Amino acid sequence: MQKVKNLRTGSDRYLVTTTILERGITIARLNVMVLQADAPIFSETVLVQIAGRVGRDKDYPTGDVVLAYQEMTSALRAAKKQIKLLNKKATQLLKNDEVSTL
Repeated sequence: MQKVKNLRTGSDRYLVTTTILERGITIARLNVMVLQADAPIFSETVLVQIAGRVGRDKDYPTGDVVLAYQEMTSALRAAKKQIKLLNKKATQLLKNDEVSTL
């Protein structure tokens, strides 16, 4: 867990990991890149959860999610659609100052 601590404090800028960190990690100013996002292990749910690690800081509510793949899959299509919908809802909540309801 030292690597996670280093990432949180900013002493490390990158972390390469498996899907073990798809849930439960909150790091300010986090960007995510998923390699081989078209692999069967990456369902729509998993991709959305991984993307959900980004933008979890009130001072930095945005970030990048890069999904690297060779073949567009139904899971990638569905995840992209879901992520866009969730981002739209979050933007509306931020505009209406309703962040506490998230």
